[in-house]
Amino acid sequence: MSETITLKPVLSISDISADDWRHLLNPAKPSEATNPFIQYEFLKALEDSGSVSAENGWQSCHLAFYKAGELIAIIPNYIKGHSYGEYVFDWTWAEAYERNGQKYYPKALSAVPMTPVTGPRVITHLKPEQQVPLIEAAIQWTQQNHLSSWHINFTCDSDDSVFTDERLLQRSDIQFHWHNNRYESFEEFLTCLKAKKRKNILRERRAFGTGSDNYSDWDFVWLDGHTASSDDWQLFYRMYRNTFDKKGGWAQLSQGFFECCANALPDQTLLLLARLKGEPVAGAFFMKSDTALYGRYWGCFEEVEFLHFETCYYRGIEYAIEHGLSVFEPGAQGEHKLARGFTPAWTRSFHYIEQPQFRAAIAKAISQEAEWLELRYEQYLQHSPYKAQ
Repeated sequence: MSETITLKPVLSISDISADDWRHLLNPAKPSEATNPFIQYEFLKALEDSGSVSAENGWQSCHLAFYKAGELIAIIPNYIKGHSYGEYVFDWTWAEAYERNGQKYYPKALSAVPMTPVTGPRVITHLKPEQQVPLIEAAIQWTQQNHLSSWHINFTCDSDDSVFTDERLLQRSDIQFHWHNNRYESFEEFLTCLKAKKRKNILRERRAFGTGSDNYSDWDFVWLDGHTASSDDWQLFYRMYRNTFDKKGGWAQLSQGFFECCANALPDQTLLLLARLKGEPVAGAFFMKSDTALYGRYWGCFEEVEFLHFETCYYRGIEYAIEHGLSVFEPGAQGEHKLARGFTPAWTRSFHYIEQPQFRAAIAKAISQEAEWLELRYEQYLQHSPYKAQ
């Protein structure tokens, strides 16, 4: 570790002042500085609501770096006792450890909990070449604490050169994002699509009053942290929880998280309620930056054909157009998004594996996976929903 830089793990974000954290965000890069998921308030809402805690396998352990007593960088970080809520899947790695009588957990994860959104993972004003000692210190910390590995998920372009270290394995994946080509309306967006895709979208939206017949029993209400009430957030939590319960999943976010987040970031927190004859049936939780809309969580009380697409995709596209947002990221995975105007986008993660034999095996698996992903990416491009330019 550099003699001039000291790493101090922090077990609660409250042990860092909000002003010090905000000071490290770069105002010259709005797409990063206003990314809601690296805001102090968002990460604190996760902790304060109990959504991340040692008890549920998310022990906060943020990596704070100091020089001459001054905070110069932070890497949001957690000690994980499982691999839920990460969206960079390493279950097979954990199984390989177990088969060989080794422990994969606990591991270190530098990412935003339950949020597969690209963003800065090193929050600092330091130039990339000045951040090399931070990575060295983090690797040494991983070794000293006998952790199996350190994972950095969904890095942004500005971070990639920082993590280009021979000890870190790079892994890629594919998401689907919508890009705003300065559309003035949803209708103008549709004109850019191939005829079959355009007709399919119009058909899916017809039941919700967006086709030639403007009458519908459905209405959709956008709320934000200022206009949504406590009852609205409790309602959405029930929708969210109901959807996970039906699928046998784990709803990791607590009941208090959504309202806590709305209170902390009222301008960036959005709730869309879908109502049938005035009665809420479904809802979707979004967040936004100055440049992007992020679709995060969905819930419903009853299954209605195409309602998920209308609530989570089409209404989000309309919102992005209306508010001049350049990109809409609706979440991880989902090839079905391709037919609805979304296009493939690469995401990246980096992984430090302590034990050499496992590192070699994982490196080989990542290499084989990358070849398959390259083929899939080319196939997605060949099936673009947009007309040829």
